[in-house]
Amino acid sequence: MINNKYKYKVKKDHFYLYKNIAKIYIKRSYTNIFITLCDLNNKVIICKSSGSSLETKNKRRKKIAQTVEKIILFLKKTFKLYNINSIILILKMKVKSHIYTLINKIKYYGINIINISSKRSIAHNGVKGRNMRRL
Repeated sequence: MINNKYKYKVKKDHFYLYKNIAKIYIKRSYTNIFITLCDLNNKVIICKSSGSSLETKNKRRKKIAQTVEKIILFLKKTFKLYNINSIILILKMKVKSHIYTLINKIKYYGINIINISSKRSIAHNGVKGRNMRRL
């Protein structure tokens, strides 16, 4: 007989989900995509990356926009578990095809997007310019 002990997730009560609203952070690094689902107090509920959701470890496959679809398939179970109806989307990257794919998949599953904001990091001082040419 197969032990089905780890098949279903257990709902935890220590998350603050006011009116079933949660936050999604999306960040793209050089070789990976991270999508984090948080409550309104920025407490992490679940974090998925393209490396953890794909079977292959190919760098090129991990950073394409279609991996966002696979990550959202894993997050869909968490949306149902916590009855999340609305999302605040926070971007930590440039707006690219990853964002459009994420928005389309979230709308496909019937989840409302309340707000989209960007929290990109800004370089602290930039790069030193070239010296003047001597004559």
